[in-house]
Amino acid sequence: MFNQGLSLDQAPPISVPFRFFLSAPIFGVLISLIFLFFPFSQTSNQFHYVSIGIVHLFTLGILSMIIFGAMQQMMPVLAGAVIKKSKLFANIVHSSLVLGTLGLSFSFIFELKWLLHIGVLFLTIAFFTFFIVSIKLLFNVKYLTSTVKAMRLFALAGLITFILGLFLATSHITSNLNEKYLVFVNTHILFGLLGFALLLIMGVSFQVIPMFYVALDFPKFIQHKLPIILFITLFISFFFFYFEINFLFLKFIFIVMILSFAYFALKSLNNRKRPVFDVTLWYWKFSLICLIISMIIWMFDIFESNYILAIIFAFGFLYSLLQGMVYKIIPFLSWFHLNSKGYFKIPTIREFIEEKYIKVHFFLHFFSILFFLISYYENKFVYIAGILFLFSNILFLINAIVAIKKYTNISKTDPMDFSSFK
Repeated sequence: MFNQGLSLDQAPPISVPFRFFLSAPIFGVLISLIFLFFPFSQTSNQFHYVSIGIVHLFTLGILSMIIFGAMQQMMPVLAGAVIKKSKLFANIVHSSLVLGTLGLSFSFIFELKWLLHIGVLFLTIAFFTFFIVSIKLLFNVKYLTSTVKAMRLFALAGLITFILGLFLATSHITSNLNEKYLVFVNTHILFGLLGFALLLIMGVSFQVIPMFYVALDFPKFIQHKLPIILFITLFISFFFFYFEINFLFLKFIFIVMILSFAYFALKSLNNRKRPVFDVTLWYWKFSLICLIISMIIWMFDIFESNYILAIIFAFGFLYSLLQGMVYKIIPFLSWFHLNSKGYFKIPTIREFIEEKYIKVHFFLHFFSILFFLISYYENKFVYIAGILFLFSNILFLINAIVAIKKYTNISKTDPMDFSSFK
């Protein structure tokens, strides 16, 4: 089942990734409440402070939260990069990320500058702690798989994203928004979405899709060359923005690379060596389809507003894929830790969370996205979207808690007591 280079011996305590995974849907609940209680004209306007707050609740509270939790598990397992004092590290990163996200996001939503100071302080602690340690560990790894290479680029892109964000936040604190402000905004967005998020998703996909779904490997060029080309193109984009060069050609290169990844990911999932039904495939396939649609929208600038593009890319592509990953990671880690402790009578990986509840969650998530899109044309439908997104995140949280509770209950019993699990 496991590819060469995979090591499960040095995984951190199970509580380390779980606290991050449980926090993400809580931020999803906050996002849904903002859509419900703030005017659509504010939540859908990319330049409005409320919209900026929502974006950071998602990118920091959901995207970064799940990525940071997963990386602390994947670095030792997939790369052999072990974080010393993993509990202390997780406590610092998690608590700082929570406080920093709340401070930064609500400073924009409620226009309270003092909250921005708090947000910047704690996010600096979280991101510098995470990325300095990650970069040091990943660049000392000797066995270089395509996943490890992509993780290195992700860590560099993440650090650059944060430094750009720190510069922008400082500009708001000092009220010094110079003429090149939008250059740094656009670079920050590109590095965040296509570097921090997409590079890691690519790297993890190269290992996780063949491993968990017994699927085809990606072509060597896609695995080993595409991430570095994407990373270099991100750097070039800064100069295009700075010197006001027409971005269309560079945009085309980005889109071709991303569509190539999406195509081969779908091809791998559709040509599995063991085509057993797995509900998490719905999340992966829907995610990749949303990625393709978002690239088409971006290429042709189909909509005057970026609202549609943001919903499809953030909620459709990123959040769908992250949810699918979490539904794989939590049961697998629960099973693995119990198995390694010598328990014989334990649930299978697919029994930790009942499939029917994962399906219900998928449909709630899918229809929330659908109504968010409809609300662009008929604003009142945003309330249906917000309610569906609220229930979707609550169910996501409940499903995760149920799996973790099963693990906890079994781990408190004697491994040799066969009656410990019924």
